Amino acid sequence: MRKLRKLKYIANRALFRLSPVLAERVGIDFRLDTPSRVFLETRVFAYLNRLAAFQREPQQLLFLGLDKHNWHYPRLLRATFHSLDISPRNAVYGRPGLHRIGDALDMAEHYGADAFDVVVANGLLGFGIDGEAGLRRLLAQCHAVLRPGGVLVLGYNDLPERTPFPVEVGPQFDEFVPAIDGVIASRHMVDDPYRHVYCFCRKPG
Repeated sequence: MRKLRKLKYIANRALFRLSPVLAERVGIDFRLDTPSRVFLETRVFAYLNRLAAFQREPQQLLFLGLDKHNWHYPRLLRATFHSLDISPRNAVYGRPGLHRIGDALDMAEHYGADAFDVVVANGLLGFGIDGEAGLRRLLAQCHAVLRPGGVLVLGYNDLPERTPFPVEVGPQFDEFVPAIDGVIASRHMVDDPYRHVYCFCRKPG
């Protein structure tokens, strides 16, 4: 069974390299089957899709950090899916015309102010954005590119080796409890070894 899965993965990668458009058309993805990713891809995205349904204009969403494991996310969201990643080699996974190469800590230089309804920053803390100074700068950049009332979904591993500092989002953002079944606080920890937390925040205004 493991050998069969590996062969399928190799075949899918080969088709993607041949034609990302064709790979998407036949529904290929490289998703990670972990509790935190499943929670994001199903329950968090369903919540964001409900928000999008009530907007007069198409929801503008910025996803920070793009690779093969989240390449399929635009298919799960009703938003106009923008992405930003620092690695030029990951640009192949972006939507044509909607992906930019750059540092999340400089995102306002790429997009300007009040550009997005939603920003998803998942798995950045402790993986390139380190320490309280990095967190503060990330939050300042998210605040700049979000429209008043815009939503930030901040995901991180609550582990000493990843976030050995308090992950505080105020005063730039207000935490809130999203309308997601089973979520009873503004910070929801997924039951996995990584202690992955999703923090739901809103830009005042």
